[in-house]
Amino acid sequence: MLFNVQPKTSIDELFGRRAEYLTFLDAIEKKRNFFIITGPRRIGKTSFLYATLNELHKEYGVPYAVIDARAATSLNSKYPQRIIAEGLHKAILGKGFVGGIISKVRGIKLSGIEFELHGKPPNITEVLSTINESNDLVIIAFDEAQYLRFSNEDLTRLFAWILDTLHNIVLVFTGSQVGVLENFLRIDDGNAPLFGRYEVRISLPRFNPSESLEFLRRGFEEYGSSMDERELLPVVNTLDGVPGWLVHYGAHRIDGLTNEEAIEQVLKKAMIYVETEFKELDRLSPRYRKIMRTVARLSEGGSYARWEAIRDSLGGRVDEKSMRRYLSKLVDYGFLETIGYGKYRIPDPVLYRVFRRL
Repeated sequence: MLFNVQPKTSIDELFGRRAEYLTFLDAIEKKRNFFIITGPRRIGKTSFLYATLNELHKEYGVPYAVIDARAATSLNSKYPQRIIAEGLHKAILGKGFVGGIISKVRGIKLSGIEFELHGKPPNITEVLSTINESNDLVIIAFDEAQYLRFSNEDLTRLFAWILDTLHNIVLVFTGSQVGVLENFLRIDDGNAPLFGRYEVRISLPRFNPSESLEFLRRGFEEYGSSMDERELLPVVNTLDGVPGWLVHYGAHRIDGLTNEEAIEQVLKKAMIYVETEFKELDRLSPRYRKIMRTVARLSEGGSYARWEAIRDSLGGRVDEKSMRRYLSKLVDYGFLETIGYGKYRIPDPVLYRVFRRL
């Protein structure tokens, strides 16, 4: 169901991502082993990831494991390697990995479909080596991988070792904070572990207006409802082809809310989302929030805010170097985008409306 608010897990449930799936499949057949999947917040990266991996598992028997980097770092922010190793073992049990792998790994004992840890924590390199030796092809994905930057170790060294040594393992990284993910992986840094590796990039774009209308039409049709497309057009313009917001709008309408009430609920949800996502920047400086409010005010009507005007909004007390650092970080986190030299705007119209209210 398109208006199911849970992440999609099947290609049949996924709307408008057929080309991206075929790109992924084609690269797998060419034996590519390093993927980066990006897109704005609420674009459906997790849905695309699970739907794609489930399809490969169903059609081709390819086992996979997905590690939620947010969970790994929240459970053990300085040493997520243990959480990653445990996640890999759980996936081994449920996704068609060759039987008996766990029994080969020191410190692991099986109990039914669960496993118990005894003695020292599982050694992640040993776990990965055993998985590699026991399978012809395995996909290991890190969802919202930029959170792994909080580890006390440089995990990109581990990833480089996997790519260079464990040729049966495919690594997939997703991220909505695209600039932060890039800074973590440092693919273009000549001194970084992952420099020079060949990566396949898949960017998930917003739906265009026609695709958004078709998404909403099909979603309502699944519930035996129909909506006037002229009524939906302002919704499409407001939510700007972001699947996550379209899903929430549709779910609220199915639950009986009016058009205006459904949009208001989406904005409330977005406001909570922003408050959660913005905490890290708020801890660094209150100026980040002020800059976002300024850009929202200056870019009214789909326009943009100029660098000089943003700087002036801070009272002229910020030097040029600091100002560029603030703006660069907001771009890295996906809250702003550049549309030309010294021109900035909020790419998500829902977030634009949220910052207009803050």
